[in-house]
Amino acid sequence: MVNRPPEAPLDPRLEQAADWHARLQGDADQAVWLEFTEWLEADAAHRIAYDKVEGLWRQLDAMPPAEQPAAIIDLASRRKAAPMPAPANLSRRWFLGGAAAAAAALAVTLTSQYAVTPAPQIFETAPGQRQTAKLADGSSIILNSGTRLSVAMLDDRRSVILEKGEALFDVAKDPSRPFTVVAGERLVTVVGTAFNVRNLDTGVTVTVTRGLVDVGNADGTAKQRLTPGQQISALHGQTVGPVTAVDAQAVTAWTQGRLSFDNAPLPQVLAELSRHYPLPMRAEGAATGLHFSGVLRLDADQTTLLNNMQGLLPIAVVRQGDSFVLSKRP
Repeated sequence: MVNRPPEAPLDPRLEQAADWHARLQGDADQAVWLEFTEWLEADAAHRIAYDKVEGLWRQLDAMPPAEQPAAIIDLASRRKAAPMPAPANLSRRWFLGGAAAAAAALAVTLTSQYAVTPAPQIFETAPGQRQTAKLADGSSIILNSGTRLSVAMLDDRRSVILEKGEALFDVAKDPSRPFTVVAGERLVTVVGTAFNVRNLDTGVTVTVTRGLVDVGNADGTAKQRLTPGQQISALHGQTVGPVTAVDAQAVTAWTQGRLSFDNAPLPQVLAELSRHYPLPMRAEGAATGLHFSGVLRLDADQTTLLNNMQGLLPIAVVRQGDSFVLSKRP
């Protein structure tokens, strides 16, 4: 493999691509080309890495000699002096000398141009489960039931993709590395703050509990600034709605194992509860017109929860197959 400084780590795929680039400039026979083809087709990332190597080689070849690494100057001069109709026409001595050295120089250059990007961390919760994720920068994320997100901690930014579900973010302040959350078509940008993001089938909702948050489209346009106690929502495929005032503590009560409702339509209440329990719950008939206010604890089992709701609302609960149906009592 290519020798390179230990303090300059290189993506192994780029290192392999640099080696292959050097080998194929030499008197590679058919077996080598077949081996290269197998390596190239083994992983889509290999082709991307090799394209980067070739692209960088072209850039280096076009640079003024004074700016090129010495090994690449030597190899480039040999290539220009003896155009190559096919790799087999090159001498093996030429490959073992200039090409191998150029591969090393190329690898070092790649280290600076294509820094290793750490693989994102994936966090996921099952229905009814909550989880707290601690990040390397001191930030924390509480994931609600049925949530999946990925986190990439980079040198210049901290990026989260909330694929589905809900999460409460408490972000450590670091002006040099903005913290962004992509949820569907929306982009949330902060430096240091606490905020709640929901990305469900209907749309995205962002609620701020501390600090300042900018919410806009995923391409960075149409930004609106939110302050503590403010919320903004947007249905998928539609523009961001107006900023509204909310009780942020009630919105984030789920982190304490509670759900708080204020005159909420019963179908909305049941849809929210269904995210936390194994069997879905729905209202039918006149029960769809009922509203509910109160706090429900999520540590109760589903049967106990529904029995408690029957004591608070004029409803009857019947299990139908793999779901519970609530109807209005006479």
